[in-house]
Amino acid sequence: MTQVESIVKTRRSLLVFAERQGITAACKAFNISRTAFYKIKKQFVLTGSLEPRIRRKPRMPNEMSLTRKKILLRLVQENPSYGPVRYRGEFQKLGIILDTVSIWRYLKKFGLNKRYQRLLYIEQSKEQNAPLTEKAIKKLKRSFYNIKRGLWPGHIVALDTFCVGQLKGVGRIYQITGIDLCSRFGWAKLYTTKDQSSTIDFVENTLLPKFFLNEVEIESVLSDNGTEFTGSKFREMLEAYEIKHHRIPRGKPIFNGYCERFQRTINEEFYQKQFRVRFFASLKELQTELDKYLVKYNFERTHYGISKKGEIPVNVFKSHKEYLKHRFQNL
Repeated sequence: MTQVESIVKTRRSLLVFAERQGITAACKAFNISRTAFYKIKKQFVLTGSLEPRIRRKPRMPNEMSLTRKKILLRLVQENPSYGPVRYRGEFQKLGIILDTVSIWRYLKKFGLNKRYQRLLYIEQSKEQNAPLTEKAIKKLKRSFYNIKRGLWPGHIVALDTFCVGQLKGVGRIYQITGIDLCSRFGWAKLYTTKDQSSTIDFVENTLLPKFFLNEVEIESVLSDNGTEFTGSKFREMLEAYEIKHHRIPRGKPIFNGYCERFQRTINEEFYQKQFRVRFFASLKELQTELDKYLVKYNFERTHYGISKKGEIPVNVFKSHKEYLKHRFQNL
């Protein structure tokens, strides 16, 4: 029984009950007001139908028509590198006057207000061999944001480099950070150089063994466009392990926000405290204390970014099979 059929049956029972027991008793039994009862009865007398009226979606005075939306999507498909100004010029050639603000607003509504997004949608729609309709845009937009979250442990591991500071007798120290975007299980290791050899060592000797021991596979990594992540040796290493590489847009660190936030947490909860209560003479001493903090972060500290109730990262990381099954059921 559909929802409409259920409503019709309830209203018919209401009218029958009112005929047999009276309007007051019917309103009390069905928990509705007399005004609502008389509206239902009036509709039945006039139209003979008890189906609920479906209100049409209100049309806003400044809303773009469906035809213009289709034209805009066609222009995006033909010229994804254009901006609102050029799209306005194309509309003018067709005899349609639109301001750039309206065009930009609808590009943003479709998730196409940035050039790389338009190029991404064009590429994905071509792979799926589907027209770039408004419905397809919404579907691609959802999939685009999902891939940046990490759908299961090992789906995406975000990487970043963080300058810790300088130690006397050691020099400048860099921290290479990795965090699983699904479970928020994090890793960090200190180095004295910021180059490909450090990032390769971090992935091969820190990330891969941890994932292997927990029977989790690294499917892809997300990083910025620093030379330590874009060099040929680093790319060759990822290809050897069959790990995909996602790179964020240049000048947009927010796209790697999970890793940036993890580094901020380490800085606020570990470095700012330790550098005020202890003097570190070597890199090994600092790494030992950092490892102790990471044990607390991964195995004891409740993370509220995973769920509102809070979860321990290691519990989500180890239950990857159940988590993967649950996510696919939702999808």
